[in-house]
Amino acid sequence: MKAFFSSIDREFRLIFRNGISIFMVAAPAILAFVFILVFGAVSGTVLRLAVDQSITPADQQKLERVADVERFDDASAMSARIRQTDAVAGVSKDGAGYRVLLEGNEDEAFVGGVRLIVGLALGAGDELMPYQVETVEARGGMAYTVSMIAMLLMTLFVGGATIGMSIVDERESGAIRAVAVSPTRLGGYVATKLAPALILGLVGIVAAALIIGKASLLPNYLLLGVASVFVSGMMTFAVGGFATNQVAAVGVLKLLIPVSMILPVSAIFVPEQWQFFYYALPMYWQYRALEAILSGAPALWFTLLTLLVSLPWFAAAVRMFSKKAVFRKRR
Repeated sequence: MKAFFSSIDREFRLIFRNGISIFMVAAPAILAFVFILVFGAVSGTVLRLAVDQSITPADQQKLERVADVERFDDASAMSARIRQTDAVAGVSKDGAGYRVLLEGNEDEAFVGGVRLIVGLALGAGDELMPYQVETVEARGGMAYTVSMIAMLLMTLFVGGATIGMSIVDERESGAIRAVAVSPTRLGGYVATKLAPALILGLVGIVAAALIIGKASLLPNYLLLGVASVFVSGMMTFAVGGFATNQVAAVGVLKLLIPVSMILPVSAIFVPEQWQFFYYALPMYWQYRALEAILSGAPALWFTLLTLLVSLPWFAAAVRMFSKKAVFRKRR
């Protein structure tokens, strides 16, 4: 056991000596910040309001003096508009007062600004008329959802790819030959690579979730990260098996990234009856699990399928690697 932890410690030391590996480890946090910049920047230029049929045309004209106003025929359509990626507040009338509906992830400055502007625009002066602030469940539009899922899939991919680059370093330097003829069993070697890949994947998805403000979903993300251990392992030994140097490793990663992220996310554009073509891909079940987590639906079944479907792929990747590295299974 001591040798196992020593090997993992050595693995992390090697990672942080390599500039490319350091960048890959930091990639989930970088992507999360980019996500915030892209989807947080669309809300700051002009106030946008959505109103339903309870707002009279006269009141709507007052609101249009201070904001861009979209009118909807019913409250459900207005709520769907509020859930989209840009910051839109809803206004409806309830008896003698007004209701302001928000997505629920706005800061206090935005909420206070909407409160003041809506109150003044509707003729209340400094005395704001009675109102209620309500939140609706945040679901986001397609661009928001696809971008977030792709970003989270990348966090799960990076751990395995980073450790795969470590194996490439061992093959390029010739160190793998010493390991192959040492008393180390293949199973022990695989474990020393699988553990840091899992750790990096979990750290990456936690960092991304915290940065984008999804801390409440961390238990679900962590469970999916653990269930994705064999997906990470598959990536690790696919990179380590097919590439014998850093240049070849970059080429392998260029092939694996579309398979890991673009291919499973493309299922969102495919009719449900044709999605069975994706069922053999563990990354597809990762995508389905993330989609369920973000929408608040049960994700346990998709998480379990991620684990089960990835196991034969992982075994095939390890078998291919053992042949490429001339690594004997038993001593």
